[in-house]
Amino acid sequence: MTQENLPAQRSLPVALDAMGGDFGISVTVEGAVLVARELSISSILVGDRPKIEARLTALGAREESRLSILHTPQNIEMEESPSVALRRKTDSSMHKVFELVKEGKAGSSISAGNTGAFMAIGTMISGVLPGVVRPPIASLIPNLKNSLPTVLLDVGANIDCHAYQLVQFALMGSYYAGSVLGCANPRVALLSNGTEQSKGTDVIRSAAVALSQIPKINFIGYAEGNDIARGKADVIVCDGFSGNVLLKGIEGTVQLVLETIEERSKESLVGKMGMWLARPSIKSVFHSKLDPSSYGGAPLLGLNSVAVICHGASTPRGIMNGIRVARMLADDGMVGKLAQSLREMELNEAGAVQDGVWARVGKQFNDLGRKDFSRKE
Repeated sequence: MTQENLPAQRSLPVALDAMGGDFGISVTVEGAVLVARELSISSILVGDRPKIEARLTALGAREESRLSILHTPQNIEMEESPSVALRRKTDSSMHKVFELVKEGKAGSSISAGNTGAFMAIGTMISGVLPGVVRPPIASLIPNLKNSLPTVLLDVGANIDCHAYQLVQFALMGSYYAGSVLGCANPRVALLSNGTEQSKGTDVIRSAAVALSQIPKINFIGYAEGNDIARGKADVIVCDGFSGNVLLKGIEGTVQLVLETIEERSKESLVGKMGMWLARPSIKSVFHSKLDPSSYGGAPLLGLNSVAVICHGASTPRGIMNGIRVARMLADDGMVGKLAQSLREMELNEAGAVQDGVWARVGKQFNDLGRKDFSRKE
C-alpha cells in the first residue's frame, strides 16, 4: 500500500517524542511540520509545550491543523540509564508517546532519543507479542544488487542473545522484509565470522540448526559483514552488540568515502571540475541509497504496538520519514500480522520455541554431535 492510498480519515496520528535526539525540538518539530505539509500526516508533539510552540512559530506552522501538542514536564536524556528513566521519569515525553498509543489516541510512537530507554518503556507500557522474549530493532541497509535494502536485526536493543532469540529475530525479520518491503521469499542469514558450518559461536551455530528445521523461513546459512553490501541475503540476523557495531561501522565508512572524495577533489583544478560534474550523481546516490534518513526509522519488532526509533543525529528529513514509516506500519496492521506469524511458528508463549520447534531440533542437534559445530579451524 502506498502512502498516497492510505485512508487518512481513518488513521490515528503518530505520537512523536519531540524532546528526543541529539538536537531535540529544533529537528523533531521541523520533521513533524514537513510530514504534515508534504504527506498530510498528523502528529502529536509530546514534550515541553512552550519550546514546541516557539519552534512551530519560527517555522510558520503554529496554526498547522495536523499538529497538536501534549505537554510533559520531564525529558529522558541520551546518556541516562534505561532503568532510571523507567522508574523515575514516568512523566517524560517518551512515556507519554506509548501511553497515547495504549489509550487509542495515537496509532504509533516514534523517538530519536535514548534507544535503551525507548525499548524498556515500550516493553513496560505496550508489552510484547506472545512468544517474543525481547523486541529487536530492525534497520535497513542499502546493498549493491537489489533495489530493496537488506534488513539487519538486532542493531542495539539486545546486547547478549540466546539462540532462540536469534530464531525469533529471523522470523520477525522475514515477515518484515516480506510484508512491509515486498520482498518475495526473503533469504535469511545469520551474521558470522565465516560461511563454513564450523564458524561462529555456540549460540550462532545452535540458531543455525534450529532455523534449518523451519520450512517457512528461507534460511541460507551464514553471512559475513561484507556480504551485506553484496546483497547476499535479504535479512541478516545477529545480536544487538554485533549489529550496532556493524551499523556504526557502515555509517562511518560511507562518511569517510564521501569526505575523502570531497577533500581530494579540492587539490587540483581538474579535481574541482570533476567534482562539479559528478556532484548531481553523487548527491542522487547518497540521498536514494546511502543516506540513513531516506529510510526513516527502525521499528522495534515484537512490541504490542508500532514503535519506531530514529537515529539520534537524525535530520528533519529523517524524522519526517520516520513518522511516515510509523504511520505506514500502523495502517498496514503490522502488529496483528506479526502476531499471526508467531502463532503459526509455535512461538505463542515466551520460551515456547524450546518446547516446540526447539525441542524437535534438539535431539537432532545432540545426535549430530557438538564437536561438529564447535571445532575450531
